[in-house]
Amino acid sequence: MDIRNNDPGAVQYGNFMNYYQFNSASERVKLLPDKDVWLPSLKDNKSPGNSPYFVLDVGCNCGVFTQLLHKYLEELLQRPVKILGVDIDNRLIQRAVLENESPEEISYACVDVLDDEAFESVNAYLKLNNLEKFDAICCYSITMWIHLNHHDQGLQLFMKKLSNLAELLVVEPQPWKCYQTAERRLKKAGETFPLFLELKWRSDVEMQIQNYLENSLDRRKIFESTPTKWQRKICFYR
Repeated sequence: MDIRNNDPGAVQYGNFMNYYQFNSASERVKLLPDKDVWLPSLKDNKSPGNSPYFVLDVGCNCGVFTQLLHKYLEELLQRPVKILGVDIDNRLIQRAVLENESPEEISYACVDVLDDEAFESVNAYLKLNNLEKFDAICCYSITMWIHLNHHDQGLQLFMKKLSNLAELLVVEPQPWKCYQTAERRLKKAGETFPLFLELKWRSDVEMQIQNYLENSLDRRKIFESTPTKWQRKICFYR
């Protein structure tokens, strides 16, 4: 795999083995907002200020960003932070576990969110911690992979499933040009995304995701970051 030109190669599910060599985790952290965005308004915040803040990081890869996010939030919120990182690729999860610097605060599990049986491990984590919802669920640059492999309806189900378990939903959607690039790379590797031509959400996919979250899932966008170097915006919905 040649990463010298920011070329990650071709994969079907976004499970790049060297993801953080071409997409800096520390640069993404710099785009995250201040404390007020992460916390509910005072009138809605019924939990004690020193209680743990629980995060689900979906598509955590090998955990590099997950660990930086943990440090960032603990310093920002001045309270304990506990994160469950999940990814569809067990090899990446094994790496994350081996390189976990905070095993008491950060856990990892191999989970396909759209597989109800596998998703039970997320529900078990909530139950173990006496929670109904996570304080925040983060989905950084994974909506395209859900979309390409599960169609428009699959992406909608993905967002609905996570929205039901999140006080705050953080989404970094890939623009349509990223879809075209992913399809082109997979074709060069001799494969294709079978659903690519059937997608109805296409050139305006970012707006379609926002409209669905706001109009169908009754969420309100409260923050949008400046674009990353790949022209993606990190959007926060409460």
